[in-house]
Amino acid sequence: MVAKHLVAAGGLLDLDPERAHEHAKAAMARAGRVAVVREALGIAAYYVEQYDEAVRELRTHRRISGSNDNIALIADAERGRGKPEKALELLKNSEELDLENETRTELVIVAAGAKSDLDDIAGARRLIEAEDFTQKPSGGLVRLMAAYAEVLRIDGETELADKYEELSRRTAKATGTLFGDEMPDLNAGVEIETVEEVEDEPESPEAEASEDVEGEAVDAETANDGVADAEAADAEAANESTSDADDASTEVDAASAEASDAVTETDASDAPEEADEETEAPAAAPKSKTHVSAKELKSVKVTDDEIEAELDEIIADAEAGSDSDAGSDSDATTAEADRDQ
Repeated sequence: MVAKHLVAAGGLLDLDPERAHEHAKAAMARAGRVAVVREALGIAAYYVEQYDEAVRELRTHRRISGSNDNIALIADAERGRGKPEKALELLKNSEELDLENETRTELVIVAAGAKSDLDDIAGARRLIEAEDFTQKPSGGLVRLMAAYAEVLRIDGETELADKYEELSRRTAKATGTLFGDEMPDLNAGVEIETVEEVEDEPESPEAEASEDVEGEAVDAETANDGVADAEAADAEAANESTSDADDASTEVDAASAEASDAVTETDASDAPEEADEETEAPAAAPKSKTHVSAKELKSVKVTDDEIEAELDEIIADAEAGSDSDAGSDSDATTAEADRDQ
């Protein structure tokens, strides 16, 4: 995670210094004792003009690592804090240090700016003129000539300042270095390729014939699917009709069974009465056969009204038989009385 924050800070430094500073602080919160993390935070703070933080972090990095690579940046941050004397002190102490040529050139440029802050334009010019302008072209030489042109312009030598500025721009172009007033190209290093549009080739007659055949096959398959769907729908409708018929038959069977049970119950209720009548009067009148079996009922369709009418008829016949038996008993009793007399 620390490495990711450091990579993000380095990539955003020229594009979005504020976000680069946030990433550097996030890395600092996780690895505060790592020298490279303190260096990244110091540089990011310098870019967002947080000079106190920049000086503190860069000095800490220098103490931990022993590196003097950022000494010019520390001196310029001291100028930003309003302490140009500190920058000149760093230049004076650097004489005892083994600095690389480019690092020393950067420190001289910062010291010349510190002299300008103290209104010592002549001293700033002497510092820069003491440097070697014939050194190998580099970014440090570009900035040295640009700083010298600025000092000359302040000192009133505009024509000479313009010549050094033009020389500085040419050197920057030759070395691929940004001049002071130039902005970084966000598309630098990005290759743009132009893709030509390829026209569709005309289809051959054979391909068209093949497409027609495929279309006919698709139509035939679609028609077959439609026929199959219709057959399936008809079969389903037939099954539903059969199911409805079975349900109706089941209902008729249930009604017939109920009628049969009702007749059976009626016969069972009349049986005791018939037994008593046979005991009292052996010559009882025979009953008419009105019972219909369940098998016969299933062969016809009988409604509830018809069943109720039949039950009423059976009950009426039973009551009529009972009245006839009672009349016979009365006649027998009268005959016996006459014989006794």
